[in-house]
Amino acid sequence: MFIRLGNLMNSEILGLPSDAPWAMVFLRVDPVPRHPAQLYEALAYLVIFLLLLTLYRRRGGEVPHGRLIGAFLVLVFAARFFIEIVKERHVPFEATLPLSMGQILSIPLVALGIMLWWWSTINKDVGKKTKKIG
Repeated sequence: MFIRLGNLMNSEILGLPSDAPWAMVFLRVDPVPRHPAQLYEALAYLVIFLLLLTLYRRRGGEVPHGRLIGAFLVLVFAARFFIEIVKERHVPFEATLPLSMGQILSIPLVALGIMLWWWSTINKDVGKKTKKIG
């Protein structure tokens, strides 16, 4: 979250031009109003952090191993995938690709998160302490 706020202050990782009422002008770059993609990402990461923190605090040690990291990967990289839609492409070769490089790199991490979530679902008892009988 804080890194994206730093990107906002430094006029880095710009959004596409926009006529939305919340569009921002980055005078260091040009006078064109743009999507504040950095704010979108910062807010998404804050919400994801609060969601995972709430899950951990409510369920604590009862959260199956792999569930939180799986949820983290799915949520963060799905958010990034969709926010990339309103970002400018960073390098010229991306213009020929159907997806941005950020979207392409997000897909395997979302898949990994789904696999970890699935693994944590079928292996709920892995890592749980067993009670001694007798």
